[in-house]
Amino acid sequence: MELSHSSSKKYGASQFLSGLGILILLGFWVLGLAMIKVLGLIGAVLLLGLPFAIALLAYLWARPKAAIWISLIMGFLISGVGRYVNAPWGLSIDILLFLALVIIFINKGIKINWKLAKTDLVFFSLVWMAYLALEIFNPAGNGFEAWFYAMRGIGFYQAMAVPMVYLLFREEKDFHTFLNILIILSLAGTLWGFRQQLFGVDAAEYRWLWDENHQDEHVLHGVLRVFSFYSDAGQFGASQAMMAMLMGILAIGPFSMGKRIWYGSLAIVFFLGFAISGTRGALAVPLFGGLAYLICTRNFKILIGGISAMALVFIVLKFTFMFQGVEQVRRMRSALDPDNPSLQVRLDNQRTFGRYLADKPFGGGVGTAGFWGARFNPNSLMANTATDSWYVKIWAETGIVGLAIHLSFLGYVLGKGGHISMNLKDKTQKTYAMAIYACIVGVVFSSYGNQVFGQMPTGMIMNLAIPFLFLIPSWSKKH
Repeated sequence: MELSHSSSKKYGASQFLSGLGILILLGFWVLGLAMIKVLGLIGAVLLLGLPFAIALLAYLWARPKAAIWISLIMGFLISGVGRYVNAPWGLSIDILLFLALVIIFINKGIKINWKLAKTDLVFFSLVWMAYLALEIFNPAGNGFEAWFYAMRGIGFYQAMAVPMVYLLFREEKDFHTFLNILIILSLAGTLWGFRQQLFGVDAAEYRWLWDENHQDEHVLHGVLRVFSFYSDAGQFGASQAMMAMLMGILAIGPFSMGKRIWYGSLAIVFFLGFAISGTRGALAVPLFGGLAYLICTRNFKILIGGISAMALVFIVLKFTFMFQGVEQVRRMRSALDPDNPSLQVRLDNQRTFGRYLADKPFGGGVGTAGFWGARFNPNSLMANTATDSWYVKIWAETGIVGLAIHLSFLGYVLGKGGHISMNLKDKTQKTYAMAIYACIVGVVFSSYGNQVFGQMPTGMIMNLAIPFLFLIPSWSKKH
C-alpha cells in the first residue's frame, strides 16, 4: 500500500535520524566537549543546566511576572547558596529582571499598557539610574567593571523592578503573592537561624566565618550572632525585625480570628529571629516603623499608648540593668550608649570621608567603597574606610549631589506613602498600606546605622514594596 505524503511525515525522535537532526546532535556534542575542555567542571555543570535554562526561558516567555518573583526569591537565597557553591549568584537577579523586560517588549502575546509606567516613582528611579550612569565618567572611580558590579544594588534593580510592578502587578492578588513569598522565605530564614543557634554552624558556614574572616562581627564573647542564610547578622536581624512588625500590625487588623492568630504567631517567631541575630541597629526598624504606624492610625489614644510602650522599653534598656544576663538584651542596650566604641569609630570614619570628599561633589565613584572597592582598589582610602551606614556609602560614592537625589526620592516616598496610608477609606486596604509603610519607614531609618536598604533581600523587597504601596488605592478600580 502506497503511503500518502502526509502519512510519511516524520515525528518525534525519528526526526533526529534525518541529516539536519544528526548535524544538530553533532553540534551539541562538539559544543559540550568544548565547554568541558575550556571550563572543566564548571563547563560540565553549565552543560547539564542548559536544558533547565531552556525550559525556564520557555516558561518565562508566557509568564514574565514569574521572573520578578524568582528574582525576589533569589534575593533571599544568593548569600546562603554562595556559601556552598561559589558562583556569581547575584547576576541571576540581573538576568531575570532583564529577561522580564525583554519578554514584555518582544512577546506580542502579552498586552502591555506602557502608559501605566508614567508615574512619579518610575521617574525618580530613572533619574537616579541616569545619575549613576554618569558616574561612569567620575575620574576618581575604579573603572567600568567596578561601577557595573556596584551600581546594581544601588539603582539598577530599582530602575528595573519599579516599572515592572506598575506594568504587571496591579491587582490585589499580586500583593498577596508578594506577602506570601515574604512570609515563607522569612520563616525559612528564622528556622535556619534557630538551627544555627541550637546546633551550631555547618562546615560551609564555619568556613565563611573563620576562613573568610567574618568571625569578628559574628562571634562576640564566644556567642554567635546568628546570620541564617542572609548576607550577615545585621541584614538577618533587620529583615526579621521588619517582618515581626509587619505581622504584628496585620495581627490587629480587620481580619478573621484565624488570620489574626496566624499573623500574631508569625510576629512572635520573627521577633525571636531578630533577637538571636544580636543586631543593635535593627532596633530602629520597630522604633521608627512603629511610630509611623501609630501616626497613620490618627487615633490619639492608640498613639499615646504606643509611644508610652516605646518609652517604657527605652527606659528599661537605657536606665536599668533588667535582663542583663541575656546576651541579646546586652547588645541592644549597648546601642543606646553614646560612648560606645563602635559608634566612635563610625564617627571617625565619617570625618575621614568628609575630608576626602571636600572637593568631590560627585563622590569618589560608584564601586570605590566597601566590598567592591576592596576588590578593585584594595589600597585606596575609600576601600579601607568602613562606610557602615547606607547613606554614608551613597555620600562616599556619589557625593553630596548623589546623596541629595537619593534622599529626595526617599523623602518623597515617606511623604506620599504616609498620605496614602492615612487617607484610605477601606479598612483592609488601610491596614495593608500602614503595615507596608511602617516597614519602609523602619528600613529607611535603620539604614543610617547599617547598609540595610541596599542589601539583599531587603533591597529587592523595598523595590517591590514601595510601588505596591502606591498602587493600593487603585485596587478597587478597573484598568
